[in-house]
Amino acid sequence: MKKYLSLLVFAVILTGVIVFNQSCKQPAPPKAIVTVVDVNNKPVEGARVIVKAANPDSAHTVIYLLNEAKPVADTRYTNAEGKVYYDFKYEAIYRVEVTKSKDRDNPFVRRGLGVLILENDKTAEITIEINDQTVFN
Repeated sequence: MKKYLSLLVFAVILTGVIVFNQSCKQPAPPKAIVTVVDVNNKPVEGARVIVKAANPDSAHTVIYLLNEAKPVADTRYTNAEGKVYYDFKYEAIYRVEVTKSKDRDNPFVRRGLGVLILENDKTAEITIEINDQTVFN
């Protein structure tokens, strides 16, 4: 009888440990994909993408990427598909500013603005259209 009671107690404890471990699963950190397109909806390669705090005037702004923290902003450039990929550490709201310099096809600097809203277990995807009329404030 004691043997069966010991096995029952062991099974209950083991079940409790398994349930507890599964219920305490940490959420996956947020990810983001920023796609930059021109006014013809074509991807823009080599556009500068700056991710910064929603209130960039704050003296304590930090961008928390998954493996590092960057003061004030993070700057990257789009690939051939007009995309930039991010892995963040925390849920947050960030402002995104995009700039593409003049080139042989476009005699003006083109800009675009967007907002990233990051949530755990999700990949935020935004598309930003750049044009020569957008002005950053």
